[in-house]
Amino acid sequence: MRHVVLAAAAAVSTLMIPVQQAHAGGVEYTGQGAMALARGGAVAARAEDPMVIAHNPAGLVELRGQQFLLNVNLALFDACVDPIGFYGWGNYLGGQPAEIPDPEGGEPQALPLSQTVTGDDGQTIADPRATEYYYDELDTVCLQQNVIPIPQMAWTMRVSERFGIGFGLIFPAAQPSGQWGGEYGVIRGDDGDLRPSPVRYMGVKSATLGVFPNLAFGYRFNDMIRAGLSLEWGIIAANVFTMAGAIGGTTPANDILALVKAQDFFIPAFTTSVHLVPDDALDVVLAFRFQDDVNAKGDVDLTTGIFDPASQTHTTSNIPITSLKQSMPWKLRAGVRYADRFAPRPVGTGEDEPDLSSPEVIHDPLQDERWDVELDVEYQLNGRNQEQEVEYELGNQVVFVPTDPTMEPAGTDFPNASVPSTIVQKHWKDQVSVRLGGTYNVMPGQLGVSAGVHYENRGIDPAYMQTDFWPVARVGLHGGLLMRVAKRIDLVVAYAHIFQETITTSAPFHATRDQIGLARNETGTVQNIDKTVGVLVDRAGTGTEVLVEDPPAAADGEARLEQNLSRSPTEQPPYIINSGTYRSSFDILAVGLNIHF
Repeated sequence: MRHVVLAAAAAVSTLMIPVQQAHAGGVEYTGQGAMALARGGAVAARAEDPMVIAHNPAGLVELRGQQFLLNVNLALFDACVDPIGFYGWGNYLGGQPAEIPDPEGGEPQALPLSQTVTGDDGQTIADPRATEYYYDELDTVCLQQNVIPIPQMAWTMRVSERFGIGFGLIFPAAQPSGQWGGEYGVIRGDDGDLRPSPVRYMGVKSATLGVFPNLAFGYRFNDMIRAGLSLEWGIIAANVFTMAGAIGGTTPANDILALVKAQDFFIPAFTTSVHLVPDDALDVVLAFRFQDDVNAKGDVDLTTGIFDPASQTHTTSNIPITSLKQSMPWKLRAGVRYADRFAPRPVGTGEDEPDLSSPEVIHDPLQDERWDVELDVEYQLNGRNQEQEVEYELGNQVVFVPTDPTMEPAGTDFPNASVPSTIVQKHWKDQVSVRLGGTYNVMPGQLGVSAGVHYENRGIDPAYMQTDFWPVARVGLHGGLLMRVAKRIDLVVAYAHIFQETITTSAPFHATRDQIGLARNETGTVQNIDKTVGVLVDRAGTGTEVLVEDPPAAADGEARLEQNLSRSPTEQPPYIINSGTYRSSFDILAVGLNIHF
């Protein structure tokens, strides 16, 4: 029981909870807002609508009059993992009998792991149903995403020729969350049998809510220099489900489901920018974004007995998490834009100096330019995200309830008093994003066509690739329309497809039980490269044949992500959980409505 609780403690630590809705390269896709999506993200130097609050607050003094913006981004994230290996890997000592519930409400499926039967020749052999499980190759698992549009709402006002202000709820263009498999992470394999999800130790299900109010100011010092500052207050609430295995390994009967509920009610951030206009047709912007580290608090519900036929399903609720610490990436952006202008850059607030020949004309890039082109380069300091630390409150217990009514429920300490915290490895890397885009006004003042492309390099060590976030190399193709549908109402419709690199993380070097034992005797430790300890054909621990996969033709790295446990028994090495091929892409649709007052 105590070993099971240690595994449960570690389940909490496999999460990247608050980051899911936080601004960061790798977490976000390029295209925050409809116009940014249409132009491949190249909008830092194009001050056109209230999204300058996020991209370039100095641009507030480029906007005329008052504007109110409502944007909605809908991202469809196609993500799948093709795990490498067999279900038999990691069933130490043959495993324990298990029972897999049907997420569609059908009959559960029994897995008689470690059990034997008498063969036709009178010899004792492993139960054939168990052998089918041991030898079954791991099945592909795909994300069932939460289809939730991401809104942007903002209001701006050019108070005077020199001063502009803005307020908004600016949500990041975050990677969608969702569920990997059905309830409890159960899937139906390609042979029709129920199986525990091969990626369940990296995550089962997640859902996050966040609110990000922004207050921004922009000031024009002279004809050439503008500066701005946007202040943000981030609020995060997350519900994340994940699995942990008792004392390591993949025996389903030892799995525990953890539901983490964590909140951070104050994550300050700011964006500051300098906007230079060396020539009326040229805009140059430098911007920097800082976000404070996350320090969330909350609690965890632990559910035992899900796959164990000897235990009832039982949840121990509201065990406190005192701290979940996560370093957040920062951003440094530069943008340069050239515009073929019809008219000089406008002056005034847009209210007290109307166009005398046409008072209803709005002087902005759609009206005053034939076309423009912009190049942005963004350096994302994602390398700050190397690990995550979870701390627990001591003195709590988790309860196990046997199915045998003659046995009393057992409670035991959570977590182990000697291990009050856990470190989860992330190993992100800094990224560079290059964005090129522009707009051609087919009908100036009425219709503009935008297009763009962007590239972002890989932002993770492939050895630690996981299902929570995909900071992989990507290329995006973008396009959209800007239409003035009424005298003071603009409509933007944009679409992008983002091609993401496929990452293959090979399974670690295979080692037999004897080899691992020898390594432990000599060094006292086991390197985290083992994958198949105990996977012997006869399942009795006496054979020598093992299950070895066909190595991939090309791999980007060798898996290193350990199953997060408070400790493993001395006879077992850490189990590696992330070998496989990670495939993904985005399709994104955005619609924006901007009203000029």
